Amino acid sequence: MAASRKTDRIWIALLAGVLVPALGVRAARALDVIGYSATVNNRFTSGFPTAPVTNTSGSFVGAGYSWLGVGWSASDPTKSFGFLTPQHFLATVHYGGATTIDLLDGAGSVYSVTQSALTNAGYGFTNGGTQTPDIAVGKVTAPIATTRALPRYGVLDRNSTSTTNSTYNGQSLLVYGRGPDGTQSPRIGTASVNATTTTGSNIYIQSNTRSVVLQVGDSGSPDFIPWTNPDGQAELTIIGNNAATDFTTVNIYNMLGNSGVMGAINALTTPDGFALRVVGAPSNTWEGNLSTSITANNAWQTAPAPADDYVLFSGTAAGNGRAVAVNSGANLRGLYFKSTGSGTLGFTFSGAGTLTVGRGGITNYDTSRQTISSTIALGSHQYWNGGAGSVTAAAINTGTGFLLEIAGSGTSRITGGVSGAGGLALSGGRLELTGSSSYTGATWGHAGTLVVDGTIGSSSGVSLAAEGILAGSGRVPAIAGSGAVSPGTGVGILTAPSVSGAAGLDFDFTFTGTGSPLWSSGTASVNDVLRLTSASTPFAAALTSTNSIDVFLNVASLTPADVYRGGFFTDLDTSFLASVQSASWNYYLATPGGGTVHDGVAYAAYTGPYSFSLSTVAETANFTSGSEAGYVVQMIVVPEPGVAGAAGLALLAVRLVRRRRS
Repeated sequence: MAASRKTDRIWIALLAGVLVPALGVRAARALDVIGYSATVNNRFTSGFPTAPVTNTSGSFVGAGYSWLGVGWSASDPTKSFGFLTPQHFLATVHYGGATTIDLLDGAGSVYSVTQSALTNAGYGFTNGGTQTPDIAVGKVTAPIATTRALPRYGVLDRNSTSTTNSTYNGQSLLVYGRGPDGTQSPRIGTASVNATTTTGSNIYIQSNTRSVVLQVGDSGSPDFIPWTNPDGQAELTIIGNNAATDFTTVNIYNMLGNSGVMGAINALTTPDGFALRVVGAPSNTWEGNLSTSITANNAWQTAPAPADDYVLFSGTAAGNGRAVAVNSGANLRGLYFKSTGSGTLGFTFSGAGTLTVGRGGITNYDTSRQTISSTIALGSHQYWNGGAGSVTAAAINTGTGFLLEIAGSGTSRITGGVSGAGGLALSGGRLELTGSSSYTGATWGHAGTLVVDGTIGSSSGVSLAAEGILAGSGRVPAIAGSGAVSPGTGVGILTAPSVSGAAGLDFDFTFTGTGSPLWSSGTASVNDVLRLTSASTPFAAALTSTNSIDVFLNVASLTPADVYRGGFFTDLDTSFLASVQSASWNYYLATPGGGTVHDGVAYAAYTGPYSFSLSTVAETANFTSGSEAGYVVQMIVVPEPGVAGAAGLALLAVRLVRRRRS
């Protein structure tokens, strides 16, 4: 009974202390770090919150890690949040989010994002079942730009299987908390996990208070486990956030490293095209010398062959054994490819078996391309980082609705079809889709260039964020968003049912010759075309001045009466001039040394002496799929008023008549 009464007193104190700060049981003060030193524990040395100067001391407990993913409330800078994706952050139910969150970018400048939603994830500390589970996920209005250098914190997965939830006891913590007031730096202290609770929705870890004590106002600030990734670099993994304390014995932290919690967070982030990044320590390393079979015990450094584990592939360690045979089904929770310093040591996976990839996804640290021609089945929502070397995959099955999010700095490729009820997202680099896909989930272009030369027409739609570009000469579903559509690779014909410019979508069109496009060639059409096939509403709404249409004229010169056709073509056989004429039309002429580069060609903004007469005209396009009578944009080069004399205008009229007759 005595032990039970003691436990009851702890939970009551917790409730009165941090979980309900309005009770005022203890005055708010800075995160209590035992043996505190500004040099050791402050994130910033001065200037917080409007012009913070980062603590670069080698004795700082957070030295060597990126803290750019932790922001603070603009109205109450003592309140902090850790970002899980470029659009989602971690908060607590009991302390809430913030209307505006400020963050520091890689250049040392403060920028702001706006909260649009805050949702209870259904898990977290419940104070013995007496209150709502405490984990909340906030969403901001738009993804944070990649130029801000926001780190993509991973959730450290130490669980023995994908469904078994293991203890995190003994793991080192970096605990983030408030400063004494909103003008003084947040603090970071160290602790160690000494208990893990995973009972139903009541999911949390705890530490003692010997090194750090949470204070009123610390709730919601993130907590991290320092991690050395499989390539040997130090990074932060986000494990949860501050929830409660009794001020004398126990600190409580909401915990993310649980299969139920990770699933709940993915349920909140994947509808926006972002998957939780999950990381884990490899349990085995591929050797591939005694056997090439992925399921053979002697193909790996230690037996048995891994199943539902994180694994490491090293081009130098494997020697000549970089050909992996997937002759039967294999299930790996995450695959890591170690950096070798060589672009010729990539792995190839082949065979009739299916490789199931779990929530850890694929990470390529190497400059070599990793090629998987065996069918991949997604076992969970997942995040891939192809790095500079990138990944080439063949067929991918997204299953019952799993999201595959791909990032990196190189060019990844999917050469086969993507199937299933899931979706596909690009968050950086370049992704080329050349196969015929049947997946029915959404497609996102958050950042980078998504090149569709095959078909993804069964997808529920393409959404482009401000940094996203859609290119290629294939078939896509309805297009919307605030990014840019740039048909072809050079020039080409991209086909979609409709387009919506309501969020500020832009368009880039290359023209390399006068007259009409070569309709029968989707990849060498002379002029770019976005073909819209809807029989009723090819444009969801008329384009406005918020939509830029950049016309890149890759021609030697302009001559009055030159006619260019392309840009937009509608299968709907009626003029659509009213839908495009109010956009911001900008013209560029190919110019060596020009300040604008598009598809590898330098251009300069065209300022005269001619202008362009814009219209839409009827045309029968002889596509490879058959002839289609529709309308196309036409631009005629004309002199500016007053530039040409009467004789010149008469000559222009004659030339126009001749063109019509021809």
